[in-house]
Amino acid sequence: MSYLERARAIFDDVVQVRRKIHQNPEVAFELPETVKTVQAKLDEYGIAYQRLGDTYALVGTLGDPGKGKTILLRADMDALPMKEKSDHDFVSKNDNAHLCGHDMHAAVLLAALKLLKDDEDKLEGQIKFLFQPAEETLNGGKLMLENGILNDPAPDAGMALHMWPTAKEVGLLIPKKEVLASALNFKITVKGKGAHGAMPYSGIDPVFVGAQIVINANGIIARELPSNKGASLSMGSFNSIGGAVNIIPDTVEILGTSRSLYSESAKHMSERLPQVVDYTAKTFRAEADYVAMADVPALTNTEPFSELVKAAAEEALGSEYPVEYVDANLASEDYAHIASQLPQSCYYFVGCPLPDAEGKIYPLHNPKVLFNEEAIILGSASMAAAAVKWLEENK
Repeated sequence: MSYLERARAIFDDVVQVRRKIHQNPEVAFELPETVKTVQAKLDEYGIAYQRLGDTYALVGTLGDPGKGKTILLRADMDALPMKEKSDHDFVSKNDNAHLCGHDMHAAVLLAALKLLKDDEDKLEGQIKFLFQPAEETLNGGKLMLENGILNDPAPDAGMALHMWPTAKEVGLLIPKKEVLASALNFKITVKGKGAHGAMPYSGIDPVFVGAQIVINANGIIARELPSNKGASLSMGSFNSIGGAVNIIPDTVEILGTSRSLYSESAKHMSERLPQVVDYTAKTFRAEADYVAMADVPALTNTEPFSELVKAAAEEALGSEYPVEYVDANLASEDYAHIASQLPQSCYYFVGCPLPDAEGKIYPLHNPKVLFNEEAIILGSASMAAAAVKWLEENK
């Protein structure tokens, strides 16, 4: 049987895992029940694993390292701290929700590992796998590196995927090179001196200073980055703590993010933004604290690996599902922490559109988003086939 046929044969089994995780979502770094669910299925499949350090991450290996190289397969498992508003039989039981499809990703990796375990004696090398927490914080991948995911054994390549519910149809979408943008998420606290709104000269106005910081920071993009290697900068929250119609507060808090597909531009933003914040505040007698809450590099595929994944997927899926190249976008993914340290990597998307009762399709992170579970079959079949093909062609 082909990988597609075998993935279909185990679909009913792994989809129940997906639905259990979906009903009991956990967020960030603390995923005890999610990990138990994944562990139970790995035990059933006879796949050995261990916790990665003291984190809620699971790692393990299949195959024989004496036969060839090692490829890492990774899935994230965490949900979002948002309330689900969709209507189906396995809706979230708490105030968190799998609105980014990480429950689907965990099911895909479980299914792929089952397929590979059944062929373990035929593998021309070794499969290493990772079930990861805290992707949504954009710091989970960094934590995996700190806990040695690239050691014992060191992978020679890595692969991961993501659900894409707004795709036009169920199928695979593979970026050839650039995949997703860097993400610099930050918090700026401007400290001034409160005063009556009628007498601003008696204080130091952090609202005014904060506004100047927003304007000056955007000057980095307009005047310091090449137009063909740009970045985005957005301030999503500007909160004057304690202010009122006639009260100048002591403090303002600004939250924002910068994204770029270009590593040099991302590095420039991470260096220059805190400088502009500091100098602007000092210009107007205020103080400013800048904190980078996450700093993720851009995610880039190794082009020959992308071509291999596409060829393997086309062979595995036949003419039943489209396999296409797709352009990059400015979303971000903390697998980039890991991918940036690997000799080769490929990250791709699985189209999984599922209209609601009114025929509407919602994007990722929307409380009404739905995922077509058929994508688990495509994801697992393509991941297993591509891993086998990579090991065969990179001995």
